[in-house]
Amino acid sequence: MSEPARTALPESPESPEVAVVVPCYRYAHYLPDAVRSAAAQTWPNLRIVIVDDGSPDETAAVAFRLAADLPHRRIDLLRQPNQGLAAARNAGIRATSSPFVLPLDADDALAPDAVEKLVRALAAAHADVATPLGRTFGNEDRRLVTLPATRRRLRAGNCLVYSSLFRRGLFDRIGGYALNLRAGYEDWDFWLGALERGARFVHVPEELFRYRRHGTTMLTGADRQAMALRATIVTNHPSLYPRWRVRLAGRLLRAADRPPSWVRAGMLATFLLDRRLELFWRQLRRRGEPRPA
Repeated sequence: MSEPARTALPESPESPEVAVVVPCYRYAHYLPDAVRSAAAQTWPNLRIVIVDDGSPDETAAVAFRLAADLPHRRIDLLRQPNQGLAAARNAGIRATSSPFVLPLDADDALAPDAVEKLVRALAAAHADVATPLGRTFGNEDRRLVTLPATRRRLRAGNCLVYSSLFRRGLFDRIGGYALNLRAGYEDWDFWLGALERGARFVHVPEELFRYRRHGTTMLTGADRQAMALRATIVTNHPSLYPRWRVRLAGRLLRAADRPPSWVRAGMLATFLLDRRLELFWRQLRRRGEPRPA
């Protein structure tokens, strides 16, 4: 159910509408920081879509308060049963007709000129995706480094922040975020889908994205399941990887929690090839941990 809270600002050809899509699950206490950072953008034509992904907290009430407090911005609330981050992003994006989309998780934030600089960089480069540098906040304060996207880099690992601006038409060609990566890495999978479709990426070397560090985030949880998630990535994009990697990934997924030793050795080879050895050792340590009930 979509619940529009405010009327959209007049659309201008010089400032096309950008949809900032904010899924929220159990992060109502962080939501005001994210939404206020979006509302404070220097870009005049924004639509902020908050997706309450079946959150058991006060997400909906907080969203309505924010809409009342920020009448100069259009803020919509979309409510749905819990389906995970990828499905929530898809729903929020499909609820709009904005030609540009910027995902923003409920616990993160944007620099005030993020949208403006990303839109201008994307337009100047005739690109489909514009990705910035970031900075962490909360439990730590450091630069979040990203790299210009190339085929080789993206195949090996995610070199973009999820909060990168992209064209709505690209989203439609990809078909949205993959729903078989509920535990994480859905943004990396999306960028690989963009790569397969010939998308052009532009890198904006400015700290325009703010990533909150707090306890165990979805990213740290995903890293603990990296072997299975990376195998899913490979099987989702077989045209980007050698056949042996696709077969190995499929074998790992079919074996579930008990892959044979030769499959683990093969996965070690892929982590070495992709320079992700640290993640592989985390998988080995996790095998000795008690399994959740």
